[in-house]
Amino acid sequence: MIKLSKQQQERMGAIAFATAAIIAGLWWFGVMAKQAELLRTRENTQTVTKTLKDAEAEMRRGSEIAAQLEVRSDLLAKREATLAPDRDAYAWIIGEINPFIQTRKGVNIYSYSQPDVSDVGIIGGFPYKWATFHLKGTGYYYEFGRFFADLENAFPYFRVQNLTITAGAVASTDAEKLAYTFDLVVPMTSSDTK
Repeated sequence: MIKLSKQQQERMGAIAFATAAIIAGLWWFGVMAKQAELLRTRENTQTVTKTLKDAEAEMRRGSEIAAQLEVRSDLLAKREATLAPDRDAYAWIIGEINPFIQTRKGVNIYSYSQPDVSDVGIIGGFPYKWATFHLKGTGYYYEFGRFFADLENAFPYFRVQNLTITAGAVASTDAEKLAYTFDLVVPMTSSDTK
């Protein structure tokens, strides 16, 4: 066996320690850094893969979504057809209400006002304007009670507001006839919404 001097032993210990420190440094800064980078890359790959799978699932549902859009667009067009047009709303309301009134006995509307058009209405943020018509009429109590109920059922987007009933204000031989005034609030379609 070779006997090393104390100085040689110290040098060999320093070399062994330096070698271990260099290997540990290379491991820490080389391998560990690459493993952390590899872990981040795997996580990013999983995130991108999940996003891609979700997008592929949405693409497969494309025809289903297009069909739903078509059905809802048709439904919206049908509902918009029942709303007041922005052009000549006065003639439109008379054309809608008069046939409805003719099927009701004991109710008469004799005055329609031009509409008051507003962006602010019953529902906030609604994409349509609102037309408020002031109507006056006469009728028997029970008859116009049914009339208002039937009106709101037949025209679900119309709202009756500010109803005023006056007894004895009708110049008629029938004392049971009442006069009434009310506002009819109707959403309006415009060229912008179509």
